[in-house]
Amino acid sequence: MQPAAPTPGRAPVPARIAPTLRQHVAVWYGLLGVPAVWAGHVLFCQALAATACAGGVPQRNVEPWHVVHWTLAFVSAAAFALALAGALLAWRAWRESAALDYPQRDTFRFLAWSSAAVAVAFTIGLVFTISVLLALPLERLCEALK
Repeated sequence: MQPAAPTPGRAPVPARIAPTLRQHVAVWYGLLGVPAVWAGHVLFCQALAATACAGGVPQRNVEPWHVVHWTLAFVSAAAFALALAGALLAWRAWRESAALDYPQRDTFRFLAWSSAAVAVAFTIGLVFTISVLLALPLERLCEALK
């Protein structure tokens, strides 16, 4: 493959030899970090809801329901922001990996693609988890189980 002829007035853009540290971090964050964000979100929200309504009985020594609900919303928004950032960074690393001139280019490109796919899948899973947490009337459900 021959390099493209330089355009008049512009210097040719050299191909990057190897992936940058930012690209490596983006790939591994998308592959491992986004699933960890999803798992942490599920564990935190489940523990919070379970302690606020243990056995269908509202507990007296925990936060009131409006605080629990807003805490769930805040933690969910933070988790979504982290997961979306990871998915976008992994997708960007995959797109940029096409311009690499590197002996293990195909390996890195596959890892970048896998990272983007995993990050998008877990971000979608997080959206479904958040929709259940916020749409389900936990307070009324807990009081109905008394």
